[in-house]
Amino acid sequence: MHMRKALVHHDQKGGVLLDEQVAIVTGGASGIGKAIAALLCADGASVHVIDRDEDALGAAVRDLKRLGGSCTAHGFDLRNHSQIADLITRIHAQSGRVNILVNSAAVIDSGRTLLDIDVESWDLVHDVNLKAPLLLMQAAAKRMVAGGQGGRIVNVTSSSAFRAVMAYPGYASSKAALTQLTRTAASELGPYNINVNCVAPGITVTPLLDGINGLEGAQRLSESGPLANLLQRPSMPDDVAEVVRFLCLPGSRQITGQTIHTSAGAVV
Repeated sequence: MHMRKALVHHDQKGGVLLDEQVAIVTGGASGIGKAIAALLCADGASVHVIDRDEDALGAAVRDLKRLGGSCTAHGFDLRNHSQIADLITRIHAQSGRVNILVNSAAVIDSGRTLLDIDVESWDLVHDVNLKAPLLLMQAAAKRMVAGGQGGRIVNVTSSSAFRAVMAYPGYASSKAALTQLTRTAASELGPYNINVNCVAPGITVTPLLDGINGLEGAQRLSESGPLANLLQRPSMPDDVAEVVRFLCLPGSRQITGQTIHTSAGAVV
């Protein structure tokens, strides 16, 4: 993803909006996750970027640091479920707190229909898209509760969770379950001043859509067919990241348990 020059956002008193906040972003080596990490860095947060692609992760963190961000790379495969709590513990020990968690990492079962998807593909998608976010939320929320200052959790779901699309049974069901898990988490964590929301992108130009001929292919999908949207254009990572950023800022403090659609009207 091309990294634009990040803007530093200030509050009315001149301070950086997320100064002294510690954020964790999964899938931060590319696409939506990298765009989210860039904006949170620009807002003053100390960002811990998690991704299993260590080469891409190193490049992403170097990009963010060149923009003036404070960020740390963590090469980690989210299928290592038994190690997730330890990862959050290490991040907390390094930074002294965890205020923000963004679950952006995902895999997709492209081309796998209900009739031919195998158990291995199903388990992979749900392990990364659903079970890992559950464990990350659990571990991070415990730190937020213990810290007594609340926090923000944002899950990146998908418009596929809200409509029937052929050949994505594992992906669509994992994102639908994550959407409901978001509501449940918001209910349980609200008394601790922890806001939990999700954003639901549609067609977005990211490496997840490799194989559709990039922007040109995404444009075609946005104009016609089952993935089309009202604005007839695909999203870019920044379009999604800006909404995630808002959900991490003080101005969204009264928003919790919600799904904000960033799909250009694919779901209305």
